Amino acid sequence: MNDQPPKANNGGLGGLLSTLASSGDNTVRLGILALILINTVMTKCNGVGIKDNNQQIDKLRVVASKQIKSIYDNQHFLFDFVDEVRVSQDKIQTKLGIEHRPVTPYPRSEIPDEYLYPYPSGHNN
Repeated sequence: MNDQPPKANNGGLGGLLSTLASSGDNTVRLGILALILINTVMTKCNGVGIKDNNQQIDKLRVVASKQIKSIYDNQHFLFDFVDEVRVSQDKIQTKLGIEHRPVTPYPRSEIPDEYLYPYPSGHNN
């Protein structure tokens, strides 16, 4: 007779579990079954947590992109005001004959539309 336990067909954890289940008594089999059930429950809970976190991150991205857009909109308003004041000062100085440098528009930073809602695309909550 052969006193060695049967070898598993595949390696890894599956092979180890099948070897233990085939050679062990009922308590070993029940223990393996309990571990598999616990692992399944923990894996399912972990997947739900990851999905919830992804949804929260998506909402955070949308809120952050709206706030960034608001910052750029406010800067545009301020820069328009600055340009208006500079042009009016230029007109006054020109009318009074005061030498001055020509007015150039205040430089603006533009944010491309694709950066407003980076992920997921078109997600507007």
